[in-house]
Amino acid sequence: MARKRSGAWSAGITGAALGIAAGTALGAYVLAPEGGIEWGGAQAAEERDAAIVERDSANTRADAANSVVEDLAAQVVDGSLSDVPALLVTTPDADSGAVDAMEQLLRDAGSPEISRMGLTEKFRSAEGADELKDVVTTALPAGTELDVERRDPGFQAGQALSPVLLVGEGATERANVADRRLLLGSLRDAGFIEYEDGTLRPTAAIVLVTGSGKGEGDDPTVGSRILADFAEALSADGTVVVAGGPEADRDGGVIEVLENSGTAGAVRTQAAIGDPAGRVGVVRAIVEGKGGEAPTGEAPVEEAPAEEAPAAE
Repeated sequence: MARKRSGAWSAGITGAALGIAAGTALGAYVLAPEGGIEWGGAQAAEERDAAIVERDSANTRADAANSVVEDLAAQVVDGSLSDVPALLVTTPDADSGAVDAMEQLLRDAGSPEISRMGLTEKFRSAEGADELKDVVTTALPAGTELDVERRDPGFQAGQALSPVLLVGEGATERANVADRRLLLGSLRDAGFIEYEDGTLRPTAAIVLVTGSGKGEGDDPTVGSRILADFAEALSADGTVVVAGGPEADRDGGVIEVLENSGTAGAVRTQAAIGDPAGRVGVVRAIVEGKGGEAPTGEAPVEEAPAEEAPAAE
């Protein structure tokens, strides 16, 4: 078993190098926003050229900094998530390379079990909203109650899935096998989620990986709001991090929606999932969500009889 660092990220040169590199890499987004530089009116050509030079310089520094972070990342997070199983929840616009890299860093951090569940475009669409609410209320796990004041589809889905996806106090399971299978199977059959049979178990942390988080249709921000509500509901019962690209933090992206909501700060966010520094930030957010140190004890799922395996079918 990997040794635990109790939330200590590093010491001496390693910690200093990572801090400087991460700051340089993430700071480059301020100087070089995605989409380039736009000028209006009669902006002086020399000012434009100077800004372009500064942008290119920032990009060069960011590339170099990310290279440093990538080399140090596994060493820095080593053992920080021992005995913290994690679930990667992905959206259709999540970058597959970033998802794979995030999973690898979670393994480097010592997470003993990492599973995946995909949210479909239907999950975050206005057209699927009523059906989503119908499915979760019909297959609600025993003992789970939905907030009558929050009837948003994403929020209700998060409340219903919370006991299915997240362990409780003392790493105990909060929903029985039959209830987990019923809800997960119903959502998959209805086209709202995707997962492989036998892979989903209750976990201690959830990382929702997306691009911008916005959906399709006349109002793409509907998708962002559904995802934000979903993450907020889940975070009431466990550690949840929403990780996206820089576009998630502007123009109605899911992180912008979360930060502008009345419950801003309830869900931890990271808007640089495509870079090593951003992924290290996700691991750090999980550790901080666990009170600054990885929990002790064994993985939270006990072996079940063969006829009633704990993974969803």
